[in-house]
Amino acid sequence: MRASRATLRVALVVGLSAAWLAWSVGVALPVTVPLHDDFENVATGWYPTANGWHTWLSGVTAYVSNQVSHSPTRAFRLHSRAYSSRCDYLSLDAVPDRFGYQLSLYMDPVSGRAVRVGTAYLSRSYSAFDNYFTISNMDGRVGTIEFSGARDLPPVWVGEFLVGQWVTVGAVLDFHTGMADLWLGDELIATSVPLEPRRVADPITGALTPNAFAVAEANWPGNGWGVIYIDDVDLSEPPPPTIPAVVDVQPDTLNRKSQGRWVTCYIELPPDYSVADIDVTSLRLNGTLPPAPKPVTIGDYDGDGVADLMVKFDRSGLSAMLAPGEQTVELMGCLTDGTSIEGSDQIRVLH
Repeated sequence: MRASRATLRVALVVGLSAAWLAWSVGVALPVTVPLHDDFENVATGWYPTANGWHTWLSGVTAYVSNQVSHSPTRAFRLHSRAYSSRCDYLSLDAVPDRFGYQLSLYMDPVSGRAVRVGTAYLSRSYSAFDNYFTISNMDGRVGTIEFSGARDLPPVWVGEFLVGQWVTVGAVLDFHTGMADLWLGDELIATSVPLEPRRVADPITGALTPNAFAVAEANWPGNGWGVIYIDDVDLSEPPPPTIPAVVDVQPDTLNRKSQGRWVTCYIELPPDYSVADIDVTSLRLNGTLPPAPKPVTIGDYDGDGVADLMVKFDRSGLSAMLAPGEQTVELMGCLTDGTSIEGSDQIRVLH
């Protein structure tokens, strides 16, 4: 029977408090994102301090090993025991609006227990994971993977893996939309998974934001050891996805002999976005042609119930960059928050 989300979180926080180390928040220098760590630059038997790693919970030990590896010859070995978690982390200035993380993990078939991978809060009064994977060894042969995002929702099922073989998990956390995309290996498993917000209220320190990426071989009752290996750790700040725009260029037949001054462009966005948020100064036709500063209006030109933004472009400038015949006119730009938009329309160009 699986433990409840609340039970797992309480157990983790209690475990972290019980195994508290004499470290000081702020001493650990933040790493630079993007980051890739395959531990190949660290001698076997040594801790990867030079790569930015720090100990959060001591467990038994941790060091770079050549016993198993994902690529090419070394991996980071974390060793815990019952009631004593092993947790290591990379310090971050702050988790950005869009934050991606991925790593490959090998769980020892005999000693592997339960692993948590994700963003973390580190402070003297509050320490816990948020927006994280839980990777569990069920029976020494098959393991399970879940992702915990918004606290008021149950974990999201990600999949199973073969214990004793490498498995790769990854997530892109978009705090602007409050959603995550999840990967298992190269396969996109889930999209639009609700996230826990970055800020939490703390009675002592006030608002907290995640300040670390952490990996923990979590504690468990009973006795015995826990051993895992991690490799190919990637942290990134992925650009926002490009929003597809519906573009209607008028007139749809462009006669070069015409004396008209303007080409009118109507832009619609998907339901979750507003054309009022389009940065008009960023718009370009075919990569180079900017819009006129005015007129710029919002309406419903085609009467379909979807708001559109109307802008105008220089007619002769567009004609000069298009050959006669059927041509594709491409529109590119961004929203005021930097999210890219793009769309296109077909027009006919006459001599």
